[in-house]
Amino acid sequence: MKSDEQLAKDEEISSRIISKDSALAERPTLSLFMLCCAAGVLAIGFALQVNNGYLARKALLAIVIAMGFSWLALRGPGATILLPFRRRRVPYLLTVALLLLYTAGGVVFLRHHPDRIDVKVLEVDAVQSLIHGKDPYRIHYTHQDLEHPSQYYYGPGFAAEGGVEVGFSYPPLSLLWVVPGYFAGDVRYAFLIAVVLTALFIFSLSPDAKGFVAAGLFLFVPATPFVLRLAWTEPVVVLSLAATALCAKKYPKLLPMALGLFFASKQYCPLFAPAAALLLPRFSWKEYLRLLIKAGLVTAITYLPFVLWDGRGVWRSLVTFQIVGPFRPDSLSFSALLVSLGFRPIPQWIILLAVAAAIWFTLKKAPRSPAGFAVSVAFISMVFFVLNKQAFCNYYFFSAAALCIGLASAQHESNDSSFVLVKVDTNQQGSSGCGPA
Repeated sequence: MKSDEQLAKDEEISSRIISKDSALAERPTLSLFMLCCAAGVLAIGFALQVNNGYLARKALLAIVIAMGFSWLALRGPGATILLPFRRRRVPYLLTVALLLLYTAGGVVFLRHHPDRIDVKVLEVDAVQSLIHGKDPYRIHYTHQDLEHPSQYYYGPGFAAEGGVEVGFSYPPLSLLWVVPGYFAGDVRYAFLIAVVLTALFIFSLSPDAKGFVAAGLFLFVPATPFVLRLAWTEPVVVLSLAATALCAKKYPKLLPMALGLFFASKQYCPLFAPAAALLLPRFSWKEYLRLLIKAGLVTAITYLPFVLWDGRGVWRSLVTFQIVGPFRPDSLSFSALLVSLGFRPIPQWIILLAVAAAIWFTLKKAPRSPAGFAVSVAFISMVFFVLNKQAFCNYYFFSAAALCIGLASAQHESNDSSFVLVKVDTNQQGSSGCGPA
């Protein structure tokens, strides 16, 4: 048996080890997962600079590279470097300054780029209908046609002479979000606020240098100003995705609400319902189904008033309009590339099979965490977009934003190989340590 003196010494050593581990856990980290997320964002940014998100072989190659980095983030070995500096107030101050400057600069940018695009026409017309008590999803709603020829952009039965006969073609959440922007003078101001709030949520996931870098990548990836300029609704989608990750990490009671708003933000978002299983620290079918039911109720509430108002109009505008949409040969997708080479586009059944395989892979390999969920969403979405009949800048902007959210919410896993760049006290004099922990 050990003497009392020996037991006291062992207890002291154990407490020092625990103290050291706690101190290391509080330090900023740099992991292979984070590096892959950042590299994926940069690859998407390059792809969208080549031809503004339209078909180009270099851009397609960059998207494939981004998919590879996403795959590596989910499948690669866990390796983390614990950096030799602690969290300080500097990232907070830098983030506040950045968001204020970005908001002011964004207003100036939008005022000097009053682009006319069909998306903005739909948004303005829908808001005007709503505030005058008219149904924004009504079947015989004719908007001014800004695209020529119309058949290139709209499916049969929707292109009218000099107009487009469709209700608001985005979910009600996007419509309600742009109302304040309309009254402020430009619906795009609402999307600017959504981008700034998303960056704030990204930083809140990790309020340190890592969060600042992730928020900066999101704000300045080349797609972001272009998406704002053309009034695409993806800023609302990425805001709800960032809110979902933040609630999963810090406010679990609000997770069903945030996830429900995410599902309600765009037609393709329910595609990621299987990946929501990764938001549960310990999976069980009971908890997973409970989460989906609660989230589904939140989604239904956002649709219910408009469905009761005109269910046929909602279905025609949100579903039929998308299904009969024509194949776009300028899409940044392999289907468009095949058509440009004289082949037929990829059949829908192959696309669905590829998406199912991507979902299966993420559920098998992704970490069960908000970071795993966000990167899984990025990977699944890129597989879906890069094969489909329509895929443009705003689609891949969503994927890049998901990678930024994954980067910010990444955390050190206990089974990761860790490398420490700190001073570790091993005796009373102390010594400098650098190596695996």
